[in-house]
Amino acid sequence: MGLGNLMHAFFEDQRVQIAFLILILDFVLGTVAALVDNTQGFRLSYFGDTLRTDVLGKMVPFFVLYGGYKYASGADLVIPGLDMEVIMNAAWVVVLAAFGGSILNSLKDLGLLGTNGGPPQITGEDPVTPTVPAPPNP
Repeated sequence: MGLGNLMHAFFEDQRVQIAFLILILDFVLGTVAALVDNTQGFRLSYFGDTLRTDVLGKMVPFFVLYGGYKYASGADLVIPGLDMEVIMNAAWVVVLAAFGGSILNSLKDLGLLGTNGGPPQITGEDPVTPTVPAPPNP
């Protein structure tokens, strides 16, 4: 299976379509929350943060596991019954849970979860772009 066929199969898989749909919902809610919430303000770096944390940090590793599933779909790994499909499905659940937590955080920022805002373990703060101080100008 070539890379083109793998990418075609990846984007046609319903799990991937659901994950990207939730990613788009998360992106829209996060953008609206940043525009509405006056305490944090809106910065264009939020778009880069979304690409870095959600696409590169979640969907690209899931693509690698999906490729392993397509390559060795029926082969058991170390434990009988544990194959790449089981690992890929577990990773899919983790990716969806991470997107769900981010969506809940955006709903908390919009004030739609009430005064409490939900438990901080689930609706914690979003990661921000790491900042490095600029070198002094000579």
